[in-house]
Amino acid sequence: MIMQQALLKANEEVGKLLLEHHSLQIKQKSDMFDLVTDMDLRSQELLRDAYARILPEAAFLGEEDMSDTPAPGQLYWLVDPIDGTKNFVHELQLSCIATALCRDGEALLACVYNPWNGEFYFAEKGKGATLNGEPIHVSNRSFRDSMAAIGQGYGERHETVQRLKPLWEYCFVHCRGIRALGTAELSLCYVAAGRLDGYIEQAIMPWDYLPGNLIIREAGGVATNWKGELPSPNGMDSLLVGTPDFHQTMLPLCKNLQTRCGF
Repeated sequence: MIMQQALLKANEEVGKLLLEHHSLQIKQKSDMFDLVTDMDLRSQELLRDAYARILPEAAFLGEEDMSDTPAPGQLYWLVDPIDGTKNFVHELQLSCIATALCRDGEALLACVYNPWNGEFYFAEKGKGATLNGEPIHVSNRSFRDSMAAIGQGYGERHETVQRLKPLWEYCFVHCRGIRALGTAELSLCYVAAGRLDGYIEQAIMPWDYLPGNLIIREAGGVATNWKGELPSPNGMDSLLVGTPDFHQTMLPLCKNLQTRCGF
C-alpha cells in the first residue's frame, strides 16, 4: 500500500504538468508516425527523479532513454512517460503514464495513470489488480458479445494493414465492435476493467505492454504473443490479450497469420 500511494503521488504530480502544458515542441523519431514531444522528455525526467526517491536501488529505463543497463537480478523501472503521444499532440484525452517495476524481464508491479480523468490502475504480482483502489476483473462476455481493440503497431504501414486485415475482418463480423484507441496501455487496462474484451497488436515494444500485461493477468485475463508464448521483454513482439474466451478464439487465427506472413 505504501508503494502504491507513493507511485500514485508521483504520477499525479507529472500528470498535472501534462494537463497544464500550453505549447508543444514536436519531433519525429523513426518516421513521421513516431513522435516525441518536449513533454515526453520532461515527464520522463520527473519520473526518474521521483522513482529514485521511492526505490533508490532500482535502475531506470524510459522509452526516451534506455541507456541504463540493469545488472542480472537488479530491480528496474520500465516507463513510458506518455503512452499515446499522437493522441496527446492532437489533444485527444486518451494518453497515460505507464510504469512497471521489473526484474530480469518480468514485471513484478505495475501502474497506469490517466491524468485526464484521474484513473489509476495498479497491480502487484499475485495480489490482483485495482482501479482507484477497487478490485477489477476481466469481463465474462462471450466472444460474440465482445468489444475488441486493435493497435497499429510499428513497421511499414502497407505491411501492417495486410497483417491486421484478416483479424480486423474476423472481429468485425463476429464481435460486437472494434475500437482503435491509439494507446496500448489504456486499451490493456480497459480489458482488465471489463470495458473491452481483447486487444491485438502485431508489433509492440516492452514499455508499451509490460505494465498493462501484468494488470490484465492479475485481473484474470490472458496475455501472450501471437504464438501463444510470453511476449519478449527485450524487444519488439506481437501481442494478443483478452478474456480467456477472446484469447482462445483469436489465438489460432493469429498463429496462422504469423506463420503465413513470416514475421
